[in-house]
Amino acid sequence: MLGLGVGLIKNKKQGSAFTVDSLSEVITWLKADTGITETSVGSGVVARWRDNIGEADWVSNASGRQPAVSGTGTDTKLVFDGGDRLYQKEYSWNTTDDTFDFDFSHDVFDVMNSGGSGGLTTFAVMEVDSSLGQTGHIILGENHYVDDGTPGSGFTPRSDINGFVIVYTKGDFVNVSGINAGATSFNSGTSAGDEFPLDQKFLVTVEYAGGTNGAITLRVNGVNKPLTNSTTVTAGVITTGVLGYNTGGIKGDLYELINCSSKLSSDNRDLVEAYLIDRHSIS
Repeated sequence: MLGLGVGLIKNKKQGSAFTVDSLSEVITWLKADTGITETSVGSGVVARWRDNIGEADWVSNASGRQPAVSGTGTDTKLVFDGGDRLYQKEYSWNTTDDTFDFDFSHDVFDVMNSGGSGGLTTFAVMEVDSSLGQTGHIILGENHYVDDGTPGSGFTPRSDINGFVIVYTKGDFVNVSGINAGATSFNSGTSAGDEFPLDQKFLVTVEYAGGTNGAITLRVNGVNKPLTNSTTVTAGVITTGVLGYNTGGIKGDLYELINCSSKLSSDNRDLVEAYLIDRHSIS
C-alpha cells in the first residue's frame, strides 16, 4: 500500500518586539546573506539554504538545478536561471542516505490558507533583467511525489496537495493556486513593463484573502498595483515546498523571501515591507 508521506509543518517563533520572526504567521524566512552552504568551498553553487524559521533547509543536489550565489552583505543574492529549484527538507536530509532532492524523504511544506480560509502573504526581494520578455517566475510551488516507503523508487506525483505563487515581470500578472483552483490576476489597462522596476532590486508582495472568492492583491515596493481581471479565487488549501521550479521558475536574482501562512493585517504587512525596503535600500 502506498503511503501519502504528508511531511511536516514547520514550527513558528514568536517574540514581543517586532522582528520578522515575531509574527506568528511567518513560516519561511530566507536571507541570501545567511545560511548558505555551497557545493564546495568557493564554488558559488548553492547546495543548501538554511531557513531562519523552524527547522528546515532548502536543498538541491541535482547538477544544473542549483542556483548560484554571489555578492556580499545585503547585496548577496541567489541567481536562478528559470530551471533552478530548491526543495524544503528537514535538517536531517542528506544526499548519501536520501538520494534525490525531489524524492519524498524528509519533505517539509509551507501550508497557507489552512482549511480554505486565512489566505497568504508572500514577500520577495528580487532583481530581473530588462532584456527578458514577459516572464513568469514561480516563486513557490509544489512538485512532490507519493511516499511508497522506498526512497529512490518509482515516482507518482501527489494529487492531494497543490500550491503556487507566481509573478510575471514586464506585466502585472500574478497567480495564486491551491488544491481547489488557481487564478492569474492582471490589469487589462496597463502595458507590458509598467509594473516592475527592472535592472534593480524591487520588493513584490502577493496577498490572498482566502475563503470563497478571496481577493488577490499585488504590491510593488509597498504600493498597490490595481488588478482588473480574475481578481478572486476559491483556492482551497495552498501547499508549497519548492523554491523556483524545473520550468518557469525564478529567472533572476533573489535576495530575501518571507512567506506567511495567512494574510497579514495591513499594519503587519507594512512593517515587513518597511523592513525589507530599508534593509535592501529600495527606493
